[in-house]
Amino acid sequence: MNIDQTYLYYLWQKLSFQIVHKSAIWVILVFFLTASAAWYLATTLDKHNSREKEAKLAHIIAIGYMISALALWILSFVR
Repeated sequence: MNIDQTYLYYLWQKLSFQIVHKSAIWVILVFFLTASAAWYLATTLDKHNSREKEAKLAHIIAIGYMISALALWILSFVR
């Protein structure tokens, strides 16, 4: 299957338009707030010695939400 470069460019434009216009500022704000809540949970669980596994998971989740929010925020400048 031979995919033309103009078709790939068209798909990228369509995808970026949909992502930017479907993700309003509220989605990014919810991601940031969820990341901060997960980070707070991780620090609370870190205080309890027996909850190390859950604290690591909460840290990973917080980092994932933060990366997703930053990616959507940066992508919003594309369009």
